Amino acid sequence: MEAIELDAFRHVHEDDTFWCGTLLGGCGGQLTTKLYTDRACHFAHHPEPDGLPHVCGRRSRGVDSADHLYVRSAAAAWLADRGEQATFEYARSEEAPIGSVVDVRWRHGALRVHLDQAVKPVWDDGAEPVLGTTVPVDRDTLIRRWYVHRIRLESVGTARRVQIGTEAFARPIEWFALDDCDMTERGLSTPAVEKIVEARTAPRPSLWSPGRARKVAEPEARAQALLRRLADARRIESVLVVQHVCGDIENLTGVEGDIQEELEDAVRQAKVWLVGQDEARRQLFDNLNRAVDEQKPRQVRRLLVRVRAMAAENRTDAESAVYERASTYFESLDNSTRHALEAEADTEREAHKAAARVRSTLQRLRAYDAYTPDLRPRVDELLRSAALAGELLTRGEARRVEVWKERETRGPQEQLHVARRYWIRRGCPRCNARPGKDCVLAEGPNRGKPRKNGHDERLQLELDERKAAQMRSQQRRNAQHQKKARQKREAPAEPKRAPEHEHEASSTPPLQERPQPGRKRQKPATTTPAAARLHHQVPRSDWYRTGCPRCHAGPGDLCENDDRVGPDAQRQLPHDERLRRVLRSGDRLGPSDRQKSARDQRPHRDPPPARARARSPRPRRAEREPQESPGSAARTWQAKEVTCPKCQAGPKSPCVPRGLHRERVEWAEEFTRKLWG
Repeated sequence: MEAIELDAFRHVHEDDTFWCGTLLGGCGGQLTTKLYTDRACHFAHHPEPDGLPHVCGRRSRGVDSADHLYVRSAAAAWLADRGEQATFEYARSEEAPIGSVVDVRWRHGALRVHLDQAVKPVWDDGAEPVLGTTVPVDRDTLIRRWYVHRIRLESVGTARRVQIGTEAFARPIEWFALDDCDMTERGLSTPAVEKIVEARTAPRPSLWSPGRARKVAEPEARAQALLRRLADARRIESVLVVQHVCGDIENLTGVEGDIQEELEDAVRQAKVWLVGQDEARRQLFDNLNRAVDEQKPRQVRRLLVRVRAMAAENRTDAESAVYERASTYFESLDNSTRHALEAEADTEREAHKAAARVRSTLQRLRAYDAYTPDLRPRVDELLRSAALAGELLTRGEARRVEVWKERETRGPQEQLHVARRYWIRRGCPRCNARPGKDCVLAEGPNRGKPRKNGHDERLQLELDERKAAQMRSQQRRNAQHQKKARQKREAPAEPKRAPEHEHEASSTPPLQERPQPGRKRQKPATTTPAAARLHHQVPRSDWYRTGCPRCHAGPGDLCENDDRVGPDAQRQLPHDERLRRVLRSGDRLGPSDRQKSARDQRPHRDPPPARARARSPRPRRAEREPQESPGSAARTWQAKEVTCPKCQAGPKSPCVPRGLHRERVEWAEEFTRKLWG
C-alpha cells in the first residue's frame, strides 16, 4: 500500500500482467498499478481509447469479496492431503451473485458452502450445507439434524484463514481449524460432532427396578450398529473400513437367533464384495502397466487419476512400483503433450459438470409437459449442457433431452389465461380429465400427477365458445340494425294502426320489471314497451300441454337442459319453441276466456225481482298484473342451491373446509342472469 512497497512489487513482477478477475465479479480487463504518496496504492483499469475512465461492473471491494476463492483454495488443499481430487462450482444467478455459494464435490461426498443469505439452504439434497455466520437456521432444523456446520474466514496478514464451526441446539458454536476436521460416513466431522453423536447415541442410565427387563440387549444393539457401519462403508467403497467391521462382527459374542444369521449373511456378502474390489484393483494396476508399455499417455493420465482415488493407501510393493513407473513416464512427456492432455482433462471435467447440470435441469423440468416462454432459459441451458455432456448421459436422459429439443424447435407455446371456475366445467381433450377434475401431466416421468394449470387445449374450448357467442351476439345486433333501417325506409308518412288480432293474441299483459333496491327508478321511455317474454305470456298450466319441437320432450315432460340454464339436467323453463307452439295452437284459452265459456254454459234463469232499493253495481277490481316472485320459474338462484365447481359440494351442502367459495356464488349469479335474460 506504501509507495516504497509498490516499487519493490513492480520490480518483482516486472514481467507479469494483472487482470480484473471475473470470478470476483470483474470485467476481465487489464489492470495497472497506481502509485500515490498521499493515499494507498492500488490497481486501476486502463482508460478507454477515447480517454474516458473504464467502467467496471464489480461493486464489492472489501477483503471478504474473495472469500469464495479462499474457500476453494483451502478445500482443495485439505482434500488433496486425503487423496481426493475435488471439483468446484460457483452458483451464478440474479438472486445469487457469484461468491454466494461454492459447491465442492469429490468422489465420496459433496459440500455446499453458503457464504451469505442469497440462496436458501436445502438440507436433503445430497450435498451437506455449510452455513456462513450470517445465514440463519431455525430451531427445528437444529433439533432434527442434531447439529449444523458453520464457516468463517479470518484475515492473517494478506491471506484469509478458514475455520469450521459446529452449532447444536442449546450449545454454543465451537470453532476449529480446517485441518482438525475430517470426512466420515456421516459427512463433515469436527471434534464437537464426535461429542454430540456420542451423547445422542449413548444409552441413558436407567433406574434399577426389580422385575424390569431391558428392551434391547447390549450385544443386539452392537450388532445393529455394526450392520449400519458395514452398509455405510460399502456405500462409500472403503475397503479398509469394510475389513475392520467384518473383523468386529466375527469377534462379537452373545448374539443368537435371527440376528446371528443376519450378521453371518452380511459378512458373507462383504467378503464377496472385497474379492470383487481386489480383482478390480488388480485389473486397474495391470491396465496402468500395459498403458505405460504401449506408450499411451492419455490412458495413463486417466488411470493415474483412478489409482489416486481408489488405491491411495496400503499399496503393495508391486503396486507402488507400477504407480512410480507411470508417474515417471507421465512427467517425462514434453510440454506440448502434457498441455494437450491437461486440456483434454479440463474438457472431461467440463463434460461431467455439464452432465450434472443436465440431470439437475431435467429434475426441475419434471413438473412440466409443455414448452412455455418462461421455461426458455432453463431449456436453453439444458440443450447447451447436453451438447457438452455428450455420451455421459444415459439413454433415458438423452431421450428426455430430445423431447425438450423438439419442443424448443416448435417454439414456445403461448400460455392461455382463463379463470379456473370456467375451464374446470369441461373435460380435457389432452389428458382426458373429467369435468370438475384438474388436469394431470400428459408426458414425462411424472405422467399422471396433478398439473399446476389446465392444458391449453382445455382452455381453448372455453375461449372458442366465448368467441362464438360474441359472433352470434354481433350477428343478432347487426340483424336488428338492418331490420330497423329497413322498417324506417318502408314506413309510410302516418304510422299504421296495429291490427286488433295482435292485441288479442296475448290475454295477459306483459310483466313490468321490478325495481331493484339501491337504484333510482327511471322514467318510462316514450317508445313502445318491449314485448313480454314467452313464459310470461303463456299460463304455467299450458307450458307442457304439447311436445317440444327442439328437444322432442313429450307432453307433460320437462325440457332437456341443452344450453346449461341452471344446474339440473332439465330446464326450469320450457324452450321458446315449445311456448310458441302453444301460442299458435287454437285451443289455448286464457283465464278470461274460461270464465266466459263457463258463464255461457250455465242454464238460463229469469232475473230476480227488483228490490225496493237497488244497489249501484260495485266496480270490478282492476286485474293485477302478474309479478315475478321467488317461487316462480324465473327466480333468483342462491349459492347453496347449486353445485360448487371448486369443491364439488352438492346443493344444500356447505363448502369445505369452511364458508362459501367465490366460484359457487358467481355460478349462482350466472344462472340467475340466464333465467332473467
